[in-house]
Amino acid sequence: MAHITVIGGGIIGRSWAVVFARAGVAVRILSRRKGAKASILDDIAGAAQRAQAIKPEVSVESLLSRISVHEDLGEAVSQSGFVMEAVEEDLAIKTALFRDLDHYAPPDAVIASSTSSFGISRFAGEILGRHRCIVAHPAAPPHLIPVVEIVPAPFTSLETVEIVYELMQAIGQSPVMVKREQPGFVMNRLQGALLTEMFRVIEDGLMSPEDIDRLISDGFGLRWAFLGPLEGIDLNAPGGIADYLKRYGFMFNDLANERGATAPVVTQKLVGLLHDSMRSALPVSDLPRKLAWRDERMAQLRALRVKLGPFEADPDGH
Repeated sequence: MAHITVIGGGIIGRSWAVVFARAGVAVRILSRRKGAKASILDDIAGAAQRAQAIKPEVSVESLLSRISVHEDLGEAVSQSGFVMEAVEEDLAIKTALFRDLDHYAPPDAVIASSTSSFGISRFAGEILGRHRCIVAHPAAPPHLIPVVEIVPAPFTSLETVEIVYELMQAIGQSPVMVKREQPGFVMNRLQGALLTEMFRVIEDGLMSPEDIDRLISDGFGLRWAFLGPLEGIDLNAPGGIADYLKRYGFMFNDLANERGATAPVVTQKLVGLLHDSMRSALPVSDLPRKLAWRDERMAQLRALRVKLGPFEADPDGH
C-alpha cells in the first residue's frame, strides 16, 4: 500500500499515527482544523519520544518523516490502502464521513473505525462499500497499549477481517476478535463491570477511592501485566482452571446471585470450554514452570516500579 490514512488529529488519531509510522508505514493525517499541522506534529513528537523504549531503533526524526498532515479528504485518502477513522463519537458525523470515505477512498482500501461505542453497522450499513468497513477499537493510547478489538458487522467481508487482523499483527498490535457486534464490544464491558463494582463499594462506604485503586495497582495489576485473569486463576490451583472453579466457583455464583442472576454463571459447559482452551495451550504438567515464570516477572516488575518511583505532583500546582 502507498500509505495509511488516519482521519482525525486528536488523541487517538495522533496515537495511531505513531503506531503506523513506528512500523515503517507512511501516514497521512486528515485534520480539518485550520493551522493545526504544527501542533499535531509537536504532540506526535512528544508521544513518540516518551514511547521510544518500545522500539528504540526507530528515531523520532525518522518516525516524523513518515507523517504528513492534510486538510483535504480526497488528497488524504488518494492511493491509501487502509483508512483508520478516529473522529468524535457522534453517529451523524461518522455516518457522513463514511459516506464520503466510500466515495473518495480507493475501492480496494479497507475502512476501519476506532469507535468505542458503536458497531460499524450503525453508521456504514447503507453505503455501497460496506463490505470493507469494520471496527478496530484500540485501548487508549494504542501506541502504548497494543490490544485492538476487531469487530465486524454482518456485512463485513471475511477478506476485510483477515486484512485488518493481519495488519494489526504486522505493526506490533495485539488484535482480538469480537465475533459479533454488541454495545461496548467486550473491552469496555469488562472495564465497566469492574468500575461499576468499584463505584458501589465507594458509595457504600466499604473502601476509600485510594484504597480500592491500590487493590488493582498493588494487587491484580501486577499479575495482569503478564497474564489475563483466566490465565491467572489457571495457576491458582494444582489442576488448573477446572480445579480452581471446582473449589471456588460457588463464589462467582453467589456474586451473580446477589446481582439478580437466576442461574449459575459457572456451568459445566463453561468449565469444559475453559479447561479445553487452557490445556490446549499448556498441559497441567507445565503449570509449575509457568508459575515460576510468573513469580520471577512479578518480582522484576515490583523492582522496576521502585526504581522508577511514583508520580509526584507539582508542589506549585502547575
